[in-house]
Amino acid sequence: MKKLFTFSIAVFIVSSIAAQTATSVANGNWFSPTTWGGTVPTPGYNVIINHQVTLTSNYGYSSGSITINSSGSLIQDSSPRALAQNGGSFSNAGTVTLSKMAFFSGTISNSGTLNSVDSLYLAINLNNTGTVYSSNLYNSGTLTNNNSINGINFFNDGTLHNNFDIGFTNHFNNSISYNDHNLSFNDYTNAGIFYNNINGFLSISNDCTNGDTINHDAHWYNNGHTDIWNNFTNIDTLDGNIGGTICVGFNSANFGAVLGTFDFCSHYSGTFDINSGTISNGITFCTGGEVCWSNVNENQNISNLNIFPNPVKESLTINLSNTKIKTVEIIDILGKTIYLQNVNSNEINISRNNIPSGIYFVKVNTTEKSYSAKVVFE
Repeated sequence: MKKLFTFSIAVFIVSSIAAQTATSVANGNWFSPTTWGGTVPTPGYNVIINHQVTLTSNYGYSSGSITINSSGSLIQDSSPRALAQNGGSFSNAGTVTLSKMAFFSGTISNSGTLNSVDSLYLAINLNNTGTVYSSNLYNSGTLTNNNSINGINFFNDGTLHNNFDIGFTNHFNNSISYNDHNLSFNDYTNAGIFYNNINGFLSISNDCTNGDTINHDAHWYNNGHTDIWNNFTNIDTLDGNIGGTICVGFNSANFGAVLGTFDFCSHYSGTFDINSGTISNGITFCTGGEVCWSNVNENQNISNLNIFPNPVKESLTINLSNTKIKTVEIIDILGKTIYLQNVNSNEINISRNNIPSGIYFVKVNTTEKSYSAKVVFE
């Protein structure tokens, strides 16, 4: 069922006819003249921040700009503060930590750190090359991620292009998403169009549903790899080509259409545990070479791929007979890549170094295929 995402922010957007420039000269309160060496910037100014500037009340603007350079930061005081943009531009190469941020129109870029403690509302396009954290993220523009985005709740009502790491507790896709690297969620509902492309890796640590219970037009194209640790329900259309794999750790049910030629593997039966829909003759079951829910605490043999020891104390060995390994990634349960290495040989030994204890995904890429498995670092 499609859900509504509400965002409220108590801030006035004020226009300015002639833009003036204010550049920070010292750490301090936004509304103190000493922070700027003179006049305090008001909405419509072109503001350049090279120091730590603190908002002590909400701020909004519909013209002008805010530029935070790498040495600068924009933070709130002890009370939650909000920033709203309805025109003009916002560029961050430093650090921003505010309770609420809303971008209704204009332009925004982030190559630094963007921390929204409570809510981040995006109605415009963002090309993220930095890091973003938001407890509640709503996107109705085009969000392109080339680095890291994490948080608790993520509602996509626009277009999402993920080229690196995204991890949230809950994700609801109500529009269109493309994944070309790592997505990690606790619970995931696709009620729109979702492309898990050939290099895409999707991890769902709890339950996953593909379906729109109102319009029944959800469509999931799975050409990469998907791990669903608990239950999976397909209500609408699940599609994919050879090379695509889906692993389900507990119960699986199909009430819609399963199309294409990808490989599906359910822990208990191999195929769907419940099926009252249609399944294409091209679908294969548990033949994709992936690890589907063997004990996470054991050495794993996947076709000609060996991963040992498991659990890991000091080092991990990955061996692929007859084929050279192109790259190896280790991904945490939040979808963050903590290790990435070009290999170009049949075997690699990975020293643990400072990897914390926990469950991780190991993604092994060759020129022809990707493998994935779970390992435990003690």
